[in-house]
Amino acid sequence: MWVIKDNFVPIVIDYYDENDPDLHIKELVQSDIRVIDNIPTAMKMAMHNKLDNTQTSMEYISVEYNVELDDQMFTERGLTK
Repeated sequence: MWVIKDNFVPIVIDYYDENDPDLHIKELVQSDIRVIDNIPTAMKMAMHNKLDNTQTSMEYISVEYNVELDDQMFTERGLTK
């Protein structure tokens, strides 16, 4: 894992096979780190699959923390909607 020394945000995380520690399976790269509500937040992430040379990317448009949620969202009925 590579982290930013000032805020300990991981920017690269390498994943290896549990049974073969030499086999590099995936690599997560986080970028566009912004401080939102005093929380360092990676706005862009890309997971690289080293085995089949593919990639999945995700980008946040906006992020909000400490958002009030209605308790009804977490009832059995609310979760089935």
